[in-house]
Amino acid sequence: MTSFRPTLPAAVLGLCVALGPALAGFFIYKGIVTARMADRYVTAKGLVERLEKSDRGNWEIAFKVSGNDLPALYQKLSHDSELIQAFLKKEGLDEKEVSLSSPRVVDLYAREYGSGPLAPERYSIEYSIYVNSPKVDLLATLSGKTADLINQGVSLTRSEVHYYLDRFNDLRPSLIAEATKNAQQVAESFAQTTGSQIGGIRKANQGLIRLLSPDASPNDEYDTGLNSLMKKIRVVSTLEFYLK
Repeated sequence: MTSFRPTLPAAVLGLCVALGPALAGFFIYKGIVTARMADRYVTAKGLVERLEKSDRGNWEIAFKVSGNDLPALYQKLSHDSELIQAFLKKEGLDEKEVSLSSPRVVDLYAREYGSGPLAPERYSIEYSIYVNSPKVDLLATLSGKTADLINQGVSLTRSEVHYYLDRFNDLRPSLIAEATKNAQQVAESFAQTTGSQIGGIRKANQGLIRLLSPDASPNDEYDTGLNSLMKKIRVVSTLEFYLK
């Protein structure tokens, strides 16, 4: 009878056949653990709110004149414009901070609709003066003194100041960092209550950054804070952390 003497290749093949199911089971197990770990995460939101003062304001002062004598109306318009500009200069605003719009003339007799009686005054001319200045406190004060112009015979139709925070981009990194830190603290608090620990970040979303008026509610979707000298910056960051 011929004796069988296993060669090295045959021995390796036999070993692979014997260990194959065990190795496959090991890799399947690792796959299940990884999948389960991927499902074990917590979503946390970090919130930060900060009050900041605006650093620039844009004030529109609109006024109008009306009548039937167009040349006389332009003279009155020019006179009122000079009164407003003198008022602004006297209160401490520079000429370079003041700009003028083009007059908007409406001929009420040239309207293409309506069948009622004609207005007693044919022409209406509206004019706007704009002030763009970093002197936000001064703008806030002057916008409340428009009665001085009305007492001089200026017919104001609109007086509105919009405030801006031009240095917002400089504040943004620290705000996001603070919101992210808050989200991590929320996740750590949750992990402690479940006997877990947080791991790395699974997903991060910078979230929503809004500028609001100081008294705006969190659910107010229409508040932009444009008319507020003080701005409430609200940052919400959403992060997902692995649990281990």
